[in-house]
Amino acid sequence: MQNDIIDSKLIKPVSAMANKRQLKLVCTADDLRRVSYLMKLIRFKNQLSSAILFVFEGQIYAYVNHCMHMHRPLNCEQDAVFDETGRYLRCSMHGFIFDPKTGECQSPVCFGQRLQALRVEEMDGAIYFAEKHLLLID
Repeated sequence: MQNDIIDSKLIKPVSAMANKRQLKLVCTADDLRRVSYLMKLIRFKNQLSSAILFVFEGQIYAYVNHCMHMHRPLNCEQDAVFDETGRYLRCSMHGFIFDPKTGECQSPVCFGQRLQALRVEEMDGAIYFAEKHLLLID
């Protein structure tokens, strides 16, 4: 039966698929769901920085860890990126808050500006960066 034959060229391991699409392995989905956030060192568009990844309302989000107000990481003063309510991302330097789903600033000084979102994909229990101009440092 012709339908029972599978072309082995069509079946590729996840790592080969990830490499072809320029996906960069970050962590397992379980590892990310066990913490409030993960921070990873990155080079994005030729700039050394860090990325924050977190799960919010069941979805995975990632942003360049850089508040546009004072150009500091969100967690520069405290080891946290969420405010005390858990509803907003918060810069620990001056308390500016951001919508976790959009990265949009909700504070008056930079209202409407956004954190730089990073594309991520979850595949087979692993989380990958899916950004062409991103190099994972650690």
